[in-house]
Amino acid sequence: MNETPVPTNAGLSRRRDAMWGILGGVLGVLVGGGSAAIGVFIEGADPLAPSSPYPAFFAKRQLLAYDYFLLSMIVLGAVIAITGAVLARRSRFPRTDTLGALIASGVLLLLGGVLLFTRLVAVIRGV
Repeated sequence: MNETPVPTNAGLSRRRDAMWGILGGVLGVLVGGGSAAIGVFIEGADPLAPSSPYPAFFAKRQLLAYDYFLLSMIVLGAVIAITGAVLARRSRFPRTDTLGALIASGVLLLLGGVLLFTRLVAVIRGV
């Protein structure tokens, strides 16, 4: 088996990189705005009240709309991760597409998981 080095710019695209950047920005606005909107308008959190270490509605011992929002964030992150794996094999620009999908899915999965875990801790503590 003969190995040949790949050029450093192979599999990269500035246009696709910009597309993933814009997609990440839009996802960030939607997730941040959606989280705040659900917390304030649906769960009844006071936006001016101190929320240290977490908002008061996190301690409610019932399934909330916010929980479904966090679960949908985790599912969306998993779908984007699977898309990134497919793009790694099928895309014309696999390095750019895979990295963009990996970053987007990683942020969604990590943020959704941490917030869901924080909610679980708040429910258990009951404070």
